[in-house]
Amino acid sequence: MIRDWGMKGMELIQRTKQGLRRYWLFLFVLALGVIIWSLIFDSACSTFEGVRPYRAVWNGAGELPIFGYTVTYNFEGWADYDYYYMSWADQFLDGYLPYTEGFNHPTIDGTEYNTPYFFPPLYVYMCTFGRLLPIQPCGIGLVITVFGFITVFPVYGIAEYLSSNRQVAVISAATYLLNPLTLYYIAFEWLNPAPFIFFSLLGFLLLMKKKRLPGTLAIVTAALFKQTAFFFGLPLVAYLLKRAPEDPVPEIDETQEGRPPGDELDLLGFAGIVVVVVAFAAAVSLPYLPDIGNYFEYVFQRAGATYLRDLTVVPASNSPITLAVPFISLGFPPWFIQGINLVSYYSVGLVTGVIPLLALMLLEEKDDRNLREYWRTILYLTLLLVLWLHIWSPRGIYKYYTVAILPFISIMSSCGMCSKREEPVPLSLSMVVLPIGWSFLMLLPDRNIYILYLLLTLLLYLLYRVGLGNVLVRLKAGLSTGAIKMRNRFRERYASFR
Repeated sequence: MIRDWGMKGMELIQRTKQGLRRYWLFLFVLALGVIIWSLIFDSACSTFEGVRPYRAVWNGAGELPIFGYTVTYNFEGWADYDYYYMSWADQFLDGYLPYTEGFNHPTIDGTEYNTPYFFPPLYVYMCTFGRLLPIQPCGIGLVITVFGFITVFPVYGIAEYLSSNRQVAVISAATYLLNPLTLYYIAFEWLNPAPFIFFSLLGFLLLMKKKRLPGTLAIVTAALFKQTAFFFGLPLVAYLLKRAPEDPVPEIDETQEGRPPGDELDLLGFAGIVVVVVAFAAAVSLPYLPDIGNYFEYVFQRAGATYLRDLTVVPASNSPITLAVPFISLGFPPWFIQGINLVSYYSVGLVTGVIPLLALMLLEEKDDRNLREYWRTILYLTLLLVLWLHIWSPRGIYKYYTVAILPFISIMSSCGMCSKREEPVPLSLSMVVLPIGWSFLMLLPDRNIYILYLLLTLLLYLLYRVGLGNVLVRLKAGLSTGAIKMRNRFRERYASFR
C-alpha cells in the first residue's frame, strides 16, 4: 500500500511539473493579474465614499497635459453600485420581491428613492449574496470583480481551441485581463456586465468542447443575469439544430445529400434541450411565475427604447447614447438624424442586421472533421452580432456596455483567428495592438461620438472577411519585397563607391 501511495505521489509530481512547463506563461499572466486586480479593487474600496445612496469611486473624468495642450477625458463612471445594486440587495433582504412597486422604491434615511429593477432574477440574487459577505460595502463589488477575473479562463480556452496555439491563447488572456476597459469598469467601478460575460463565454467554450447541455445551460444562465445574453441564443440555436458531434467522427467522406458528417438537422435532440432549458429558466423564475405577464413586462419591455425629440442638442450626460447622437454632435442635417433616430427607436436597424447574421449562422456548414473552422466562423459572426447590437440598441448604450465586446476582440484579434485556414494560428502584433488600442477608443473619446468607433470596428471586420485580409497580406509582401530591393540597390551603390 505504501508503495502504491509512493507511485501515485510520483505520478502527481510528474503531472504537476508537466502542467507547469506547459502553462507557465499563462500562470504568469494570472499571477500578474491577481496582483493588479487586487490593487485596483483595494483602491476602489478605499476611495468608495459619499452619502448613501450616492457613494462612488472616481468617475473617470480628468485632464491630461500633452506637449503644452490640455486633453480632457471622461471614462463615464457611474454610481450604479450604491444607488441600484446595494438598494436592490437591501430590498430583497427586507422581504420585497423584484418586479413590484415596493421593491422599486426603497426608503433610505427617511427619503424614498426610485430604483427600478428590470434585470432577470439572477442578478439580484448575486447582489444579495454579495451584500451578506463580511466586507461591506464592497461585498457585491468583490463578487463582480471575481466574475470579471475568472472570465480569463474561458477566454484562454476559446483562444487556445480556435488557434491550436497556447501562446496565442496567452496573448488573448492577457489583453483581456490587463485591459484598461476591464480594469476600470469591472475591477474599479464594479458595474454589471461581468457575470453574464463569464457565463456566455463559458457556454461557448463548453459547446466547443462538445458539452452541448452544460454549454447551453451556461448561456441560459448568462441570459438570466442580463438580457444582452439573449442574443447569444442565435449562435446557440444555430449549433443545436445540427446533429451533435460523434466521438470518434465516422470515417466517411460525405453523408447523405452531399453533407459532411455533423451538418444534418437534429430536431429531436434540439427539442429535448429546449425542454431542459425551459425547466431550468422556470425553476429560477419560480417566485414570479404567478404573475408571468408582469414578469415578462419587466424583463423584456420595461427598460424601453430611447427616442430623441430634440435633434439640435445632444442628450443629457446621464442618458444612453444611440447612433443618432454622434450625428447631432457633428452637425448633420435634421432629416438625416431623424432617419437614424426612427430606425433605431423602432428596432429596424437592429433587426436588419440580426436576421442576415442568424441566416449565415444557420447556413454555416458544420463538419465534425474540422469543428475549429466552424467555430471560428460562428464566433466571428457572433462578434459582428455583438457589435451590431450595441450600435443599433433601441435603448442606447453607455461606455461600460462595451466590456461585453472586449473578450471577442481579444480572441478574434488577428487574420488567422477570423479565417478558415486549418493550420495553427501564428502570433501577430495585432493580437496586442488591436484589443488595447480598441479599449482606448472606447474610453477616451467624448461620449457623444465613441459609438462611431464601434461602427468603424464593425466595418473593418466586415471588410477584412470579404477580402481586406488578402489585400493586407499582399501589401505586406509588396513592402517586404520593396525593402529587400532597396537594400540590395544600396549595397550595390555602396560597393561601387568603394
